[in-house]
Amino acid sequence: MIILPLMINNVCVNVSINFKNTQKNKNQLITGIKGTSTSDIIVGKSIIRLDSNSNPRVITAIIRKNIGYSQYDIKNIQVNTKKYHDSEFYDSYIIETPPANSNDITDYIYGMLVNSIRLNDPEISKKEKISLDALGFDKLFNSEFLNKIASLNNRNYNQMQIRNKLIEEGYSKQLEVLDFFNNLDYEIEEKDAILTDDIDNVISFFNNTKKESKVLTNYKKVALGNYDNYIILAVFNTLVNGKTLDWPILSAEQQKTLQKKLNYKMKVA
Repeated sequence: MIILPLMINNVCVNVSINFKNTQKNKNQLITGIKGTSTSDIIVGKSIIRLDSNSNPRVITAIIRKNIGYSQYDIKNIQVNTKKYHDSEFYDSYIIETPPANSNDITDYIYGMLVNSIRLNDPEISKKEKISLDALGFDKLFNSEFLNKIASLNNRNYNQMQIRNKLIEEGYSKQLEVLDFFNNLDYEIEEKDAILTDDIDNVISFFNNTKKESKVLTNYKKVALGNYDNYIILAVFNTLVNGKTLDWPILSAEQQKTLQKKLNYKMKVA
């Protein structure tokens, strides 16, 4: 599971990212009859076996290449998990194929999501946090691009004309990223929302040289950077698709819980 930390005003939330429209086939028996096993990736009739150190972008490229080799119109692939403890069973996930075009950002995230299935124990959900800037968001969605979408917004173009203009002027990669993110599933668990004041209190408790302080300080930095990129994507999506991003930020219940925490902190301050 991929986690996207976001800092919204004085609250940090963890948004989990997953494939959308995923089919899970539970408890597949390792028999060897079909030639498939744990942690395999099955593309059509091809079985892909990779080591645990494979780069996510490389994984996506290999899947895409095997789709190209196939004589069939492949819409989905199969990814197997590791086996359950003390048994010869594993789970299989049927997921959508990667985007047709190679893109550093989408290829990395797609490969990470594949790894989150094939390298994990089906009984334990491991979480890996990502920084969008570290993936190259800040370079792709730079000031030049922001100026371009601002100029397009000031003209009387419809959404299709805006898309065509962006492609004509060399901004197809940004559109690919937006379309990819719109085809993922997002969720926030109740326990994943925390006040930034609480994080600051923990940081101040430790010396700046301590590991705990460095980890939390970096977490805040990543959460703030991710939210800045979320805002850019939201503006871009409104321009191109005429609607806001469909990402859950804070549920009504989470907002109530956090407001209670804020009220309590104000009383004891």
